[in-house]
Amino acid sequence: MPRALAGVALVLMLAGCQGPQSVAQKKPATAQSVTLQAKDVPSMQRCDASGDLDTVLQREKSSDPKSYDINYYQWGLWKREGATEGYLAVYGASTPDCAALSSRSSGAPTGGLVLGLVIKFKNAATAARIYAADAEFLGFGPTDLSFIRSTGGMVTTGPDTGLGAQSAVGSATVPGASYYFAFWQNKSFASDFLAYNVASTDAAKAVQDMNGRIN
Repeated sequence: MPRALAGVALVLMLAGCQGPQSVAQKKPATAQSVTLQAKDVPSMQRCDASGDLDTVLQREKSSDPKSYDINYYQWGLWKREGATEGYLAVYGASTPDCAALSSRSSGAPTGGLVLGLVIKFKNAATAARIYAADAEFLGFGPTDLSFIRSTGGMVTTGPDTGLGAQSAVGSATVPGASYYFAFWQNKSFASDFLAYNVASTDAAKAVQDMNGRIN
């Protein structure tokens, strides 16, 4: 074997014998990697409303200017406070269910609809502070839990949710619809979840799947 090729073979052999330090490091979690994924809701399809928050807001600017003004201001405020990225993932049981999310829609989803909103902050302390402020964004917020309580639903907060000290989970059933909400802060992430007409066990699993991807 020529000396040059022998040298290459030796290098490759030694590289193959490296210890744990040669193992690729796990990539840091992002808002997009944490939020809802297709595998979390296997019976549903991804809706066009999904996207990073800057893209979502640009769509809202033309479809719902009034909500855009509020959400654009809130997102700008959070970015100044330390938000680095955000992602909204939406899945529906059918195309009409996805369309029901639009402000132009004529009614509520007839099947299931699930939304996951995740915002990543520069550090855990900032995420915890923003979570504690109870701010509403893109229609998500404490008013959702108030709605659950007002309809006789169940709300669990704190460590009993399984999502940490800063968390809340709730579910309710009203004529023709069921709801499941979850809000929580874990490390540098603040996450919101809403499921409409989805079994609570499936919704709870999707929430745990999201939380499990935070590293």
